[in-house]
Amino acid sequence: MGKQVTRRDLLKTGVVGGLGLSAATLTVLSRPPCSAVQGRYGGHAVVLNYAYPEIWDPHLAGTLGALAAISPMYNQVVEFNPLKPSEVIGDLATHWEVQDGGMIYVFHLHEHVQWWDGHDLTAEDVAFSIHRMLEPGKPRPRVGLLRPMTQAAEAIDQHTVKVYLHYPAPSFLPFLAVDYMKVVPKHVVEAGVDINVWGNIIGSGPFKIKAARRGDAVTYEKNPQYFKPGRPYLDALTIKAISDAGTAAAAIKAGKITMTTALTSLGIDDAPPLEKALRGKYTLYWQPVNGGPHIFVNVEREPWKDLRLIKALRLATDRHEIQQAFGGGKYLLGAPFPPDSWYGSTSADLLKRPGYSRPKAPDIAAAKALLKEAGYDPPAKLGQRVLTTPIVSDISDLAQLWAAQMRRNLGLEIAVKLVDGPTGVNTFVAGDFDIAELGYGFNIDDPDDWVNAVYGLGARNYTRWKHPEFLTMFDQQAREFGRAKRRQILRQMEEFLFTVEDPYIQLLWAPSYYVVSNKVRTEAGPFVPAATIQVMLKHEHWWLEK
Repeated sequence: MGKQVTRRDLLKTGVVGGLGLSAATLTVLSRPPCSAVQGRYGGHAVVLNYAYPEIWDPHLAGTLGALAAISPMYNQVVEFNPLKPSEVIGDLATHWEVQDGGMIYVFHLHEHVQWWDGHDLTAEDVAFSIHRMLEPGKPRPRVGLLRPMTQAAEAIDQHTVKVYLHYPAPSFLPFLAVDYMKVVPKHVVEAGVDINVWGNIIGSGPFKIKAARRGDAVTYEKNPQYFKPGRPYLDALTIKAISDAGTAAAAIKAGKITMTTALTSLGIDDAPPLEKALRGKYTLYWQPVNGGPHIFVNVEREPWKDLRLIKALRLATDRHEIQQAFGGGKYLLGAPFPPDSWYGSTSADLLKRPGYSRPKAPDIAAAKALLKEAGYDPPAKLGQRVLTTPIVSDISDLAQLWAAQMRRNLGLEIAVKLVDGPTGVNTFVAGDFDIAELGYGFNIDDPDDWVNAVYGLGARNYTRWKHPEFLTMFDQQAREFGRAKRRQILRQMEEFLFTVEDPYIQLLWAPSYYVVSNKVRTEAGPFVPAATIQVMLKHEHWWLEK
């Protein structure tokens, strides 16, 4: 009898069904939400997001600024159950089979699904889209997370797709359920149409785009030909971009916003007064810690090729001061891996490490010694540096505090350059920056996401850092099904980042929250928050009560 893998071990996020490696074939039925509750049809909802989408191609998108506007227009093969977010259910797929010990997935698709132009959506579109996600040499900030484990996809017939993996991967199905993993129309893309232009989009999703006003809002209308009976409930949808926290709070208080995404210009510190002011009309729904901001450098540029410099700045960073200044006690100390997670350091253990000293004097002395060793004595010999940071939530304020810490602790002058979200991302992709700050929000709560995206070879690793020893360990843990063995490897990886090389300064780890009108209802009753900020964004499953 072969090794049996539990649902929890197989897919950390809680996928429908488990995978018995001894089984030749396992069939998993999609379990769409079903309820006797009758939803209300009609109405126009306004969803607040932190930025206007400068990218419209789901496979090029890397931030929620783009994804929130893209997701309502497309479908995935599978999705996270919007009523029970720990499960993966079918979206385009009705059911699927796991074969060859987890090396092959066979997805059976809904029939009679159409693109907005009337063409049938078939297995050819799915296979084409998966290959496009995997395309070597192309920027794939989020969908590229499928690359390590996914080999190829094949259309068996019009409604059947077979996906071949390089190795059995517990994270494959949850990754495929993330909202970036959209199926795009093969006939449109192969005709040379640029789907990164909103006016060219031909989708299959519950909402069709009507108009987009740059820097302001995107409006949609209900797709009357949507393949899911009774979906969506809303007649119209608007994704509204507001980058200023005060303006966003005022819009919510005025009743102009139906709900927010889990990442807006509102910071954690804005939550308590909002909750008090909106009591009875809106509810705040919290997500667990699933990301956070970090300072980083481009290690291919001088002077940052010498990683002793970023290590010195990391030592001089006062994370305790940051934790006290922001988040009202909800932020965790910055560390390479999420503190108190199954694969990260405990918060107590962090306090014993260099960089977390209280008082800070020993860390500052160590930082100055490193800089002297690198030829920068005094540290001001580095000259004035420029920190580029987008205006998202409270990370621009974090940038100002961090720059002040560098001035106070090392005598470094760092000018903070504020840009909008899309400009920041484009700058980081191009590598045209000195020092930068950005956050990363999980797609799924698994190290195959965070560790691969931020430290791996993907497009989201804006530092360009790659270390063979670290990447070898990452590959080993990705192939390991045993939780204990996998954790052992991951603990070695974090120790490597602490003691050998790390191109980042993780400032903190943060939870996220939604602000949702009490008029929003689902078949489960009230709104159900997703496990991460990157999923359950099609808005087809909820309605507005009068």
